[in-house]
Amino acid sequence: MSDRAEILFTKLQSTKAISALVGKSEDGDFDCKEWRSGPGMNGSIAKAACGFANATGGVLVVGMKATGTGSGTPDVIQSESPVADVGAVSSAILDIILKLVEPGIEGIRVHLVRKPARAKSGFVLVYIPESEGSPHRSKVDSKFYVRIASGTVPMEYFQIEDRFGRRPRAKLTVSLSGFSILGAPLGMGQFVRHIGLVVTNEGRGLARFPALRIGHVSSAFIPNNVYYPAPAWPASDGVPGWTSLRGGTDNVLYPGESLRVAVLIQSEKSGDRGTFEALNLKTEVICDGMQVRRQAFAIETAIRPQ
Repeated sequence: MSDRAEILFTKLQSTKAISALVGKSEDGDFDCKEWRSGPGMNGSIAKAACGFANATGGVLVVGMKATGTGSGTPDVIQSESPVADVGAVSSAILDIILKLVEPGIEGIRVHLVRKPARAKSGFVLVYIPESEGSPHRSKVDSKFYVRIASGTVPMEYFQIEDRFGRRPRAKLTVSLSGFSILGAPLGMGQFVRHIGLVVTNEGRGLARFPALRIGHVSSAFIPNNVYYPAPAWPASDGVPGWTSLRGGTDNVLYPGESLRVAVLIQSEKSGDRGTFEALNLKTEVICDGMQVRRQAFAIETAIRPQ
């Protein structure tokens, strides 16, 4: 499961970012449409939605003109072509996807980019997530489509067959919790800051063989001794610069389940008792059938209460 489309959806939420698309080629993550109401537009929107849902997800940018040579090269975005009423067009697009795509696609998000800021005209961004389970088809022509590179093409028979047998997938994410400042055992009055690392399964499938990697930071560590709670999964330093926590066959996360897998311990800043320096923490989480998800956290400086 790819996060590129979701990241792109967030990055394009300004007129400056959309204008910067002019001159670029469409790719596997985004498709541009010039809005024209009618049966042809209905089929085009339904086809694009199916293509992204049956692939790794993508962003539909409505209000841009893109053309190609017809020789297999990607379409190139030529110019802006803002829609007259972003509210009306967004409603029409959602209605098309609701009525002309089966089965329905869950998790669709829309963002309106107005130009100028308070105008009715502008651009409509539609985020289509990767779908799980059965493939999606367009009711306009009863075809199953998939996005491959910069094109949306009918799925092959074996692709359709594989999708009908695909089980729901897990989607693991990392969050931080349980910030607290405590006296360290045997620390001669020194204090430490505790930062909990929580893994959550936001998908619909079981998370088998989960694993988490945490990038090393100079003033913090993951304990594994009698004074602090040990990690939920066995820890190792197999990759330089990272601490790895790997769950086995018994460490399954069910859909919607969260587990605090470790506690990060940070000591007071050297030479400045009572201050905990800011941390930039990187994590990578993965499980069977899921692509790695990378996240970054900026943890602010903290002062110990006197």
